[in-house]
Amino acid sequence: MDFRKKLAALLLALAAPVASAQPSGGAPKLPVGWYVTESAPKRYEAGVDVASPCEGSRSAYLRSLTADEAGYGTFMQAFGAQDYRGKRLRFSAAMRVKDVDGWAGLWMRVEGPDPKQPLAFDNMQSRALVGSRGCKRHEVVLDVPKEATTIMAGLIMSGTGQAWLDGVRFEVVDTSVPVTDLLASRPLVASAGPSGLDEATTVAKNTQVPLGRVGDVWFNHGRVASDKPYTRRNDGVWVSILSEEVYEHGIEVTGSFGQRKVELKLKAGGARTLIEGTWDGEPVAITITPADLTMKWGRLTRELRRERTSAVDSTCNRYQRTEGPRIVDQLDLCGAALGTRPPAAQLILGLLANGFRPNVPPGNFPIPQPPVLSREALDTQRAATPKD
Repeated sequence: MDFRKKLAALLLALAAPVASAQPSGGAPKLPVGWYVTESAPKRYEAGVDVASPCEGSRSAYLRSLTADEAGYGTFMQAFGAQDYRGKRLRFSAAMRVKDVDGWAGLWMRVEGPDPKQPLAFDNMQSRALVGSRGCKRHEVVLDVPKEATTIMAGLIMSGTGQAWLDGVRFEVVDTSVPVTDLLASRPLVASAGPSGLDEATTVAKNTQVPLGRVGDVWFNHGRVASDKPYTRRNDGVWVSILSEEVYEHGIEVTGSFGQRKVELKLKAGGARTLIEGTWDGEPVAITITPADLTMKWGRLTRELRRERTSAVDSTCNRYQRTEGPRIVDQLDLCGAALGTRPPAAQLILGLLANGFRPNVPPGNFPIPQPPVLSREALDTQRAATPKD
């Protein structure tokens, strides 16, 4: 069977009419080839709904069954990548959401020989659907490398609410359609100076290819490019140019950063990412959600809100705090830093490198100063004026 026939078979799962959305046992009936995975049993369910589809005769839905905002569920399918290797694949669907407290979106993941290291991934978290929204077509576009083995795709919802999708399409597209891959390489700007017309210098694998970014600190599987970079040794230990070492033990990250002892844990996979523990003996609490970013260390606190109108890369969330027309703090999280399972050591090192004090972006409104009222200032001004 060629890939066109296989694609048609996948589309039939949601396109064919059904007599009933409920089987005789009472559990929601799922389209053939689709199934539900979730962070905990019985928190989400999926089924088929024939009422008010966006396109076609029916839609599939995913909805929360509890008020627990920390969970997530996916309505998904998995299929072999052999027919799409070396191609660019677009997964699109018409979606609507109701009362989503958290976020929802389409997602697609391309896996290779090592399932722990995805080759391409996007879950729409940087452009997620929240609250209640009507029908609109959304898409995820990924390149499928030649070493790909499996493709997984579907609908994800974190938190509570209900989301529907229909009009599912899988299409091979040309390179004029941009990828939305959170793991895609991004060009690095070496300096603020002018660039020549020569071709860009090829960089070594795992040296200059970012998977994610926190502020100006980018990272990949083997490097965290802060002002004092960390690299990962073959034994898995992260070592800085100052010979500081950081260790990963599952969700736990320990060692030394900035000559201070680090003991932190990363908890992800739900509506928020939490980082808790101590740094230099002071308590650390960092919370990342699609709407907010809060960073606390001892007496220092940064509280930022997601800014959705800024001209920022589509793989990024921009968080900032304003006072009137001025931006008084700003931090971007991009790529794998926004994933439901972000790399623990890289994300933690990136956040620590950015610090817990406000970061005012360049080109902002100047900080207002109190007016000068002293007589000395007036006399100086008058003395500097030429006499007639």
